[in-house]
Amino acid sequence: MEKEIIALSRRLSKDMEEANFYRNAVDEGRSFSFQEEIVPFVDDVQARAEEWRADVQSLLSKRALGVLHPDQVEHTYENMYVLATESFQPHIQKQRYQERQQAIAYILNIVLEELETRKR
Repeated sequence: MEKEIIALSRRLSKDMEEANFYRNAVDEGRSFSFQEEIVPFVDDVQARAEEWRADVQSLLSKRALGVLHPDQVEHTYENMYVLATESFQPHIQKQRYQERQQAIAYILNIVLEELETRKR
């Protein structure tokens, strides 16, 4: 399960970078096809985020992962889904978007550091 969580965490980090690419493109005036680009991206992120949440919550029920609390996992899941969706919306406040992005990166890094350190 730990290998899967590491892989999902890395992939979700890349997804969040891709979301930031979309956010920047929207800020520059670019638009995206709802059916061809937005829906597939958001659905993929949501599916990975749901799997990540379930796996990390399951692992936390068996043992601690540093300072990570189950509520943080739940909030991170919600933030990932919202961030993926908001990336395509031009009216989203930039500071709030960046704060959400930083919160996600922080939790994903905690998970990766804890699990990769244990692998060594």
